[in-house]
Amino acid sequence: MFLELIIDPVCSIAFESEKEEKDIMIRKPRNLNDTFFGRNKIAESVLQGLLLLAFVLAVFLFTINEGHSEFETRAISFSALIVGNIFLILSNLSKTRSVFSTLKENNKSLILIVAIAILMLLLTLNISYLQTLFSFQNPGLFHFLISIFGASIMLLVLEIIKHYKNKHLKSYSL
Repeated sequence: MFLELIIDPVCSIAFESEKEEKDIMIRKPRNLNDTFFGRNKIAESVLQGLLLLAFVLAVFLFTINEGHSEFETRAISFSALIVGNIFLILSNLSKTRSVFSTLKENNKSLILIVAIAILMLLLTLNISYLQTLFSFQNPGLFHFLISIFGASIMLLVLEIIKHYKNKHLKSYSL
């Protein structure tokens, strides 16, 4: 439930307040016979979900091998899931522009919502009542760097896929 409280508002507000793609009015319209959730869209979503799963599992296994307690492993893995989802959202803000170019735009709603999500995560990891409620134990800030590092790799992979997909589409439209 906590995950939904973070991800749903981030997605809703971030995507609703994002500017439209610059070439949106010169693109060919979508074929009316195409379904909204076609095979390509579903495959892309499944691929992103599997990439996030692989990332969280890698963080989970890494923390176990590092000798963390069950409660620390749970906290670090949960953090990886939250950070990974935030990075997925950032990557999906635009189908054609990189995450870096979308972040240059002044989307105050996105910044606010991501800040609130991170604040909620930090409160959950540092307030003893919430730690008990979630069965978390904070192993220290340094141990969460693996979550940020792994999520950054996942984001890089998604951005590379986006770049090659857009390059491929442009070569066909010329």
